[in-house]
Amino acid sequence: MTDQPRTSDEIREAYIAFFREKGHQLLPPWPLVPIGDPTSMFTSAGMQQFKPIFMGEQEAPGARAVTVQRCFRTTDIEVVGDRSHCTAFEMMGNFSFGDYFKKGAIEMAWELLTQVYQLDPERLHATVYLDDEDAYEAWLAVGLPAERIHRRDEDLNYWFSFPNGTPGASGPLGPDSEIYYDLHPEMGEVVRDLPLEEMEAKGVGVGYDERYLEIWNLVFMQLYQHPDGRREPLPAQNIDTGSGLERVAMVIQGVDSVFETDIFYPILAQAASEFDLHYESANENLKHVIRAMSEHCRAATLLIGDGVVPSNEGRGYVLRRVIRRAVYLARRAGLKQRFTARVGGVVVDKMGGYYTHLVESRKFIEQALDAEEERFVRTLASGQTRLEGLLERLGESGSTVVPGEEAFALYDTFGLPIELTREIAASEGFSVDDAGFETAMEAQRNRARQQGKFLKGEVSPALQSLGEEHSDFIGYSHIEGDGAVIAILKGGVLTGMVTQGEACEVILTTTPFYPEGGGQVGDHGNIRTRSGVFAVDDTQAAGGAIIHRGRVLEGAIRVAETAQATVDIEWRHGSARNHTGTHLLHAALRQVLGTHVRQQGSLVTPDRLRFDFTHLEQTPRSALAEAQKIANEKVRHDLEVAWRTTGYRQAVEGGALAFFGDKYGADVRVVEIRDADATFSAELCGGTHVHHTGEIGFVHIVRESAVAAGTRRIEALTGRAAEAHLIEQQERLLKIADRLGTGPSEIEERLDAMQSELERLRKQGGELQRLQGASLSDSLIEAAQKVGDAFLVVARADASSLDVLRDIADRIRTRLKPALIVLAANIDGRPAFLVAATPDLVDRGVHAGNLIREIAKVAGGGGGGRPDIAQAGAKDASLIDAALAEGRRRAMEALSG
Repeated sequence: MTDQPRTSDEIREAYIAFFREKGHQLLPPWPLVPIGDPTSMFTSAGMQQFKPIFMGEQEAPGARAVTVQRCFRTTDIEVVGDRSHCTAFEMMGNFSFGDYFKKGAIEMAWELLTQVYQLDPERLHATVYLDDEDAYEAWLAVGLPAERIHRRDEDLNYWFSFPNGTPGASGPLGPDSEIYYDLHPEMGEVVRDLPLEEMEAKGVGVGYDERYLEIWNLVFMQLYQHPDGRREPLPAQNIDTGSGLERVAMVIQGVDSVFETDIFYPILAQAASEFDLHYESANENLKHVIRAMSEHCRAATLLIGDGVVPSNEGRGYVLRRVIRRAVYLARRAGLKQRFTARVGGVVVDKMGGYYTHLVESRKFIEQALDAEEERFVRTLASGQTRLEGLLERLGESGSTVVPGEEAFALYDTFGLPIELTREIAASEGFSVDDAGFETAMEAQRNRARQQGKFLKGEVSPALQSLGEEHSDFIGYSHIEGDGAVIAILKGGVLTGMVTQGEACEVILTTTPFYPEGGGQVGDHGNIRTRSGVFAVDDTQAAGGAIIHRGRVLEGAIRVAETAQATVDIEWRHGSARNHTGTHLLHAALRQVLGTHVRQQGSLVTPDRLRFDFTHLEQTPRSALAEAQKIANEKVRHDLEVAWRTTGYRQAVEGGALAFFGDKYGADVRVVEIRDADATFSAELCGGTHVHHTGEIGFVHIVRESAVAAGTRRIEALTGRAAEAHLIEQQERLLKIADRLGTGPSEIEERLDAMQSELERLRKQGGELQRLQGASLSDSLIEAAQKVGDAFLVVARADASSLDVLRDIADRIRTRLKPALIVLAANIDGRPAFLVAATPDLVDRGVHAGNLIREIAKVAGGGGGGRPDIAQAGAKDASLIDAALAEGRRRAMEALSG
């Protein structure tokens, strides 16, 4: 017998080695974002990548497979911090695609557990579905006694690939058999054949319990449920199993929680060190916080490593929620400094040996964590203060419920996740009106949907009524094609004919027109029939058809007529150049900035390109220049742009990039650019491209900007548009050179000289102003009026700025005491006033701010300020003298009083 695997790495490798010896092919895990399945937000189970195989929609890569799949679920996020719950975990799984079934799965599981893991057979239990005699007999056959085989009903021992109980839900399903480890055999025997509720009370099959821990689930995938509830056999009987690495490590290492295993302990130690203590020395409340910090930083590290960045929607919002919950709990426990990047760095150290992509993305991961933490710390103070004030007001009014619209305002305005609002409120004895929050959220969604309808329009019900798959697309290889008019829609209604000048939508049996998709705009061109010509101004895909939108130029267009469709070649070539240019720049940016760069959306038109990508900070100009240089090297090398159709799995495993949110079928189109023997770019893409990179001509980046937190945008030009832009810039440069009286190469030198001269003149002007102010101050001091024991100066000054007025007033106050000064000036055609008083007059009750307000009113202005000095502006320069007269009158009153 070999040595028992002890560390998590050893357990993982033992699992893989065991099943490879049993004929299983090791397949790479999916990223946490299931890029070929936009219906799922995250990869939450090992079987997720095999759903199309179980459904019979794709061929299996082999009869048997084994994976170790990183998974993410938020079901229990509110209780993460206890001793068991996690959002991220590693699921070890073995799969059979129509090969072995229940007996084989149970035999192999028993062998691995008892002989490789060397677990005590006396501490293993299994549950089976109520009438699953095959599974029951298989467990008996491997030696598990009947008293440790427990029958359970469908609610507990049946696996569904969809939310069970959802009306109209459909998908593969089947009974399962769960394997439990007895953590505390000293508690005595479990009595068999008790009623189900009593069996649950004793701990068997209740999940992660004080006594029994589920360590493996064997799913016997054998049925398919239709939307009407009917179940029928799948094309093959399949096996899908899942065994949590964290739980197995807990059992083998003999510790009381997953956080005490070698998987978590280094992360836990780093989180505890942020409080300047060891985990063991913390009180239980602080241990709870440290566990949550560790788990959430681990989960966030894995998500960011797979390309998710914090945002206010979708996956990014879930990531933001995870990070912010960790930060909030830590701050509430008294931690002041930022910590997520350091804890995330330890996660990379721990997991990077198996998940090497984490090491490659370390810098990006740490930057993303720290940037989000910094952002949340800034917003948390204002949001939490508002929430605490709200809770105080509600408490005073006797209410214990946070109104939904208030919770939504905290989310929408202050970035406080509803889950965090709920958690903070609960800690103070309040609940949240979740229904009201959802109502406010739905109202916002409706506003967004209405805007989307305004921008994009809706799919016509009439078009939907035509059914599926009308248009055969031949545009990858042709820009012309013959077909027939299968339908015409005018104003959303099917019609048989349209005549000259009428706008409509035409659908053909076959078309070379590319419909908008993957960021590329739809083709333009024309459609000719025997009776008319139709100008295509846009091409879209909807309801399984390719829709040509435009207007009849000549004659009439009729349903069932034969048609010749011709794409505008300049339009198509422009789009193709820019689409291939997008691929080049994407690959170049990944080479320069790092593999964390992933395209998040794009726009490809005939005259320009734009795409968004994940990156946390402004891209330096030097990096943009380097990326542009690399892209243009590939253009000059005139590389072949090849595309091929292959299986989705083969494409992704071969390194082709796929994009979040896109749905891919079993077969995909890969666009690949190779340089020598290496692949420079390979992406899953349905767009049109040039045949060789040399056709692009030149790639020029126009600008880079921010779109959202963690997302940047590149705008660029290719071909003639790039040439025209550079010529325009050159003309502008030559004009500037002419105006400066120098050549283009000396512009910078000339500008430097002009800036130096301008700075010299500014200093000279400032000195002249000071001299002017000093001279004017002297004359005003000589002309000062004595009112009682005080001096009064009221004058219109020839000053170019308020600074000059302040300088004059300061000089007068320095030499005359006590003194009250009222000054006015016409500065760039607008009145400006200043009142200043020495401290002894302020002590007597003179208030410059009150005086200036009344003076400025006369000229149509207003202002105010401190008792010792105040300034104001006004509108009517012709009333400056009148305002000064009012100033003198009020100043005399102030001094006389």
